Amino acid sequence: MGLPLLIIPPGGINVVVSLTLPAQLFATYETAWAWGAKLAAVNALSAFEVAARMGVSAAHARPLLLSRPPRGALTLGRSMGLPGRRIEQAFLGGALQCLHPLMSEYLRRCPICVRLGYHFIVHQVRVLGTCPLHHVPLREHCSRCARHLAYDLGASKVQGPITCPGCAAPLLPVTRGGYPTTGVIAGREFGLLARWLAFLRRRAALPAWRNGSVVIDTGRHASTASAQEALRVIVPAGSTYHPVTGQRACWRDDGEYRALAQRYWQHANALWRQCDPPSRRWYRRLLKGDAATSAPNAHILAFLYWCMTWQGCSNPYLVRRGHGLPLYGIAEWQAGQPAPDSDDLDAELLAFSAALEASWSEWLDCIDLLGVTTLERRTWRLRAVPGAYVLLPKR
Repeated sequence: MGLPLLIIPPGGINVVVSLTLPAQLFATYETAWAWGAKLAAVNALSAFEVAARMGVSAAHARPLLLSRPPRGALTLGRSMGLPGRRIEQAFLGGALQCLHPLMSEYLRRCPICVRLGYHFIVHQVRVLGTCPLHHVPLREHCSRCARHLAYDLGASKVQGPITCPGCAAPLLPVTRGGYPTTGVIAGREFGLLARWLAFLRRRAALPAWRNGSVVIDTGRHASTASAQEALRVIVPAGSTYHPVTGQRACWRDDGEYRALAQRYWQHANALWRQCDPPSRRWYRRLLKGDAATSAPNAHILAFLYWCMTWQGCSNPYLVRRGHGLPLYGIAEWQAGQPAPDSDDLDAELLAFSAALEASWSEWLDCIDLLGVTTLERRTWRLRAVPGAYVLLPKR
């Protein structure tokens, strides 16, 4: 009886194994790097092998930041039963595509998120200096060998991307057998991540955000109240003090400025009417110079910062440099507008109203995301009459 023959083709025998990854190991809003690192660790693959299965080319300058998600990654995700949208988000596809110019070329990790086994998209955004969930500085190097880590899967044919290419230290928690582990993250934290991504998407096209001029420290403003905090209202000589929301001042005698000022006060009074009585009492005490306490709610604090923005605050720390806010103020806003083709005041008022609403939304977002409840430990100076600039002393 003849023995069976095994004929091996010239290219060898390829064994195709279906890759698996438990759903709890790859969370919503995690990065493509996190998916690849965990996928390789679970299936005992090298960085080279997992990159090939995901359709990621190591020859590309930014292999995990392609113009569209790799077809191989989408196919692999479907075969594993993962939601297609999760894979698309991991590669910054769809609605997150506008974030590409803001992404760092280095792997940036939050120490606390790493201990829990997660690496989120917001960690890779350059304008964020700290983790939005834990308010600790993001790290771009290996904690053991201090090597800068590139945001890619690597090309090693031995080690997986979950380990440092320099010292082989695990970059995410693994068991003794090399299996990745994760902790529990509350649902509200995923909601916070969604709000941060929406916040970043709306500002991704701003030049200051793209060129690295803006850096947001998510933990800077979670400070407690201090007796040193105060707000002084500058009242011009010879004028009578009135509540800020009751002013009807104008920046200049010209009709255009009077119309802009009137539109500002219409918006200010509409926002003031939305404040509850405790918030109004807090605001009035603050303007009188009483010791600052925590604001009753985010709405009144946003209203205060919004007024400071448009009435010309003398402290540039938060209002003029923080969070990508432009140099506001009615006169400054008007000076920054392109020269109109015609003297169309209605069109200018419409654009001005849009700017007022945009800055209000900006402050609500900043206070909501940064958890601001008190003023900074500085003296803020707010002009009660917006056109009353303090005269320089005569020499």
